[in-house]
Amino acid sequence: MPNIPRFPASLLEEHKHWHHSHHHSDPSKLPTGYGTEFLQFHRQYIAKALQWYYQQGYDPKLVAPWTNVPEEIRNTSCYDQGAENRIRFNPRSFASADELGRFLESSNVHGCIHQEAARIYGEGALNDFDFAPQSTMFYNIHGLIDQWYQNWERAMGYRSQGSILGTQVKAFRGSKRSCGSKRMRGKAAVNVDKGSMRRSRKLPVRGSSASRSRLTRASVKRGTSPNSKRKAWGQSPRPLLYKQYAAASRLDPFRRPQL
Repeated sequence: MPNIPRFPASLLEEHKHWHHSHHHSDPSKLPTGYGTEFLQFHRQYIAKALQWYYQQGYDPKLVAPWTNVPEEIRNTSCYDQGAENRIRFNPRSFASADELGRFLESSNVHGCIHQEAARIYGEGALNDFDFAPQSTMFYNIHGLIDQWYQNWERAMGYRSQGSILGTQVKAFRGSKRSCGSKRMRGKAAVNVDKGSMRRSRKLPVRGSSASRSRLTRASVKRGTSPNSKRKAWGQSPRPLLYKQYAAASRLDPFRRPQL
């Protein structure tokens, strides 16, 4: 599936607009700030596009980042292997992300990969800003570039935002909420408080004397309470309350949808 079926026109337009509005005829004279915008835009854009892609049930392997530039591209006349080596093995030579991003363009590493991939693999869309995101190979290329960006972040001691693919899989599955938050499940709110849970208006607050006595009396009447055979009513009915609590907690509010 080189071309992605039913790719959203809005995503195509977003990529097209960014490149047209940031176009410069001489890549060796890019303005300050261009490199950072290039790297950040494509990181965020691809994350958004891949989220849509995964939701369609398409094969994630087709859009996985390349681990290296294919040799058939590296051996072409337009490709600067020295520039690639600097990016991969000497990331600290770039003082900023902006410098790295501008170097990717001025050295023609980015442009040559697109151009030669389009020619070698018959993916004409890759050589056209307006249609490149329709190709699965676009994500192979920019996933690799984002890995180079992450490598620079790590080398400079910055906290990386994570790989495009890994971030999106996590985002699609959903993330775990912290204690004290609320989630809606149907019409009932589930309150999470220091690791324990209760359904609003369904179970009394643990530790309430009124709730303990009410639950205990009801259980004794049915003959199901572990305290029903005890004559000493002063003993704590906590085991009963714990069982009631556990039964109400079987529905896991953190259950994630499966891919």
